[in-house]
Amino acid sequence: MEQLKKHLKSSSIVVLFFTLGTVFNIIAGLMELDTLNVPEGAPVNTLMITQIILIVVSAILILPQIYIGFKGLKIAKKPNSSKSHIVVAIILFIFTLLSLLSSSFTLIEGMSNEGIGTLLGIAIEASVYFDYIMAARAVAKEN
Repeated sequence: MEQLKKHLKSSSIVVLFFTLGTVFNIIAGLMELDTLNVPEGAPVNTLMITQIILIVVSAILILPQIYIGFKGLKIAKKPNSSKSHIVVAIILFIFTLLSLLSSSFTLIEGMSNEGIGTLLGIAIEASVYFDYIMAARAVAKEN
């Protein structure tokens, strides 16, 4: 049981590191928005509205990752019967697989180093979620 808890803890930490990477990507995206030229005739606040929308959508994407990361750490310390974090992790895993599939089709259309890097990053993220799900289920079964 202790080995399963350690495995869940390490998987949770990796999920949180991926979340941190996502936050850095969002910040870089927000900085990139500042360099865009707003078309003439567009509302004055177009850039600010775009940034707010990006922040809201990003928060919606990041919150489930934060939830499963911290919930996994909590359950690794003190197992309980909660399985909601496993459901959220499965949903994230499915979305990551869909993103992997989409990126694969994009990569097939035109090979590029950036596309290959993106594809590998998504594949690694999918494997992290899968590992988390397996560790969380094993801890839940033992409990």
